[in-house]
Amino acid sequence: MSSRSRSAVVAAALTLVAPFAVKTADAATADAAPSYTAAQVLAGVKKNSTTANKVNTKAHINTMTRAKNVNVYQVTPGVYAYSSGLAVDTDGSDPDPDPDHQGQTTFQDSNGKQLGAHHVPFYVLGDDCWDRKSPCPHFFYKEHGIKGRQFALVFYKGKVIGAIFGDTQTGNSQTTSDNDSRELGEASVKAASLLGIPSSGTTGGVDNGVTVVIFSGASWVVNGTNATLNSNAQALVSKALDTLGAELGL
Repeated sequence: MSSRSRSAVVAAALTLVAPFAVKTADAATADAAPSYTAAQVLAGVKKNSTTANKVNTKAHINTMTRAKNVNVYQVTPGVYAYSSGLAVDTDGSDPDPDPDHQGQTTFQDSNGKQLGAHHVPFYVLGDDCWDRKSPCPHFFYKEHGIKGRQFALVFYKGKVIGAIFGDTQTGNSQTTSDNDSRELGEASVKAASLLGIPSSGTTGGVDNGVTVVIFSGASWVVNGTNATLNSNAQALVSKALDTLGAELGL
């Protein structure tokens, strides 16, 4: 499980590199460039991140800053977005000098192997409902059709990448850290690196400016191994931008 709280290091902005799209979450066949840019889609996401569309009734904790100011919005049916910082998760099969490194991730690749934080771009959600209530006052992924390896677009300073749901933040039954499942804003070494964010598990991360947009449902679960999950996730970016751009009416 994930346990991380980092000091911020502000990353330099990088230009957008447009990935390819595929027909399914486990294919790798290239398609045309997206009809909607990352900037257009992110603007649409932010426009729909309104009080009326807010999912949680209690604010989440920004993992980096510890501020209780992160909310989750259903920006279109089945698509959930939040903005926060990014703390770097080093967990999984890849060795790492981070003293908080753990050898397991909550979810595994299609062959049952632990995900590797240095090879797979993944994001982190709370392990359970911290409030022990249903429906949960905080955003709890199991209530919203989200499973392991669920695809998301992640935006930061003009760049967008594809990522999968790979690890969870400390649950009520766990004592691995002082953190808890109310936290949002953590992603793997690979995700940070692709976004141009300092990716060290001990000195990396950024306080704010990262937006994660999760696509729920079985058709957006990404299949693959530690060697292919990154390419498979990036191959879905164009499809996701076009799908969301159309649903947002851009």
